[in-house]
Amino acid sequence: MSTCSKDRSRYIIRVSLLGTICNALLALAKIWAGIYGHSTALMADAVNSLSDFITDIILLVFVKISGKPQDHDHRYGHGKYETLATVIVAIMMIIAGSLLLFDSLKTLWGLYQGDVSLDPPSYWSLVVAVGSLITKDLLCRYTITQAKTLGSSVLHAKALDHRADTYMLIGVALGILCALIFGAGWEILDPIAAGIVSFFIMRMGIMLILPAFNELMEISLPINIINEIEDLIFVIPQIRGIRNLHTRSIGHRYAIELDILLDGEMSVAQAHDITDQVEATLRNRYGSATHVIVHVEPFRRRIH
Repeated sequence: MSTCSKDRSRYIIRVSLLGTICNALLALAKIWAGIYGHSTALMADAVNSLSDFITDIILLVFVKISGKPQDHDHRYGHGKYETLATVIVAIMMIIAGSLLLFDSLKTLWGLYQGDVSLDPPSYWSLVVAVGSLITKDLLCRYTITQAKTLGSSVLHAKALDHRADTYMLIGVALGILCALIFGAGWEILDPIAAGIVSFFIMRMGIMLILPAFNELMEISLPINIINEIEDLIFVIPQIRGIRNLHTRSIGHRYAIELDILLDGEMSVAQAHDITDQVEATLRNRYGSATHVIVHVEPFRRRIH
């Protein structure tokens, strides 16, 4: 689907808002079930949902800014705000996973020392855990589909966040189910399950934050994209060579700057037409929002 920057931001905000509402409702349900259903893992997951809700509010602001067109102070647009939002999501995932791991280890140590006792969970806590799992799974599938359609890194980050929540809820549901089936003494599975899942959440956050940091540091595009750019340009027969090819990502779009070598005898009008052809070729391949700057240099034959 081809969308202008404003329409794209509107779609991203709509998808993000759905996740925000779901996180708020799930947090309330988990707090109620965690207290009255006697599930420490569900209470910990409620805290995670609250952090997701707060993160969603921040993301909505950043995505709104990223959809603004370029201005006098932002010649390359505001796309990096979307990347920054992705970093925030990743950091929150790492923090949530770390807090969950700490809480699980603290509970297990308390059980070992005899300072902590766990009440058996109720069936209501299992119902809420399974309902939350189904909701998060559907939300993950929908968000990742929209992320691919819109080419949005922040929606991709939110989809992974939803997926991390499903992993956490699988562990929570299994821990509650085992405690209900096997009875007294098996309540320890609740914090154990939460602790194991915390590692998956932190791993996802780390995997998400690395490419986002690379983009903020303006790392060049992958070598396969650079090779493809060169192949596209050399299709134009008048181009004798390429120099100073610089690439980077700006949010969901690419920035490409390069020098092309043309015959020194060529007229200015002809050279201008070829630069227009290069820009059109690159934008047709990578999107109309692609930032392209083409400089012309004369091609000089070597005299032996």
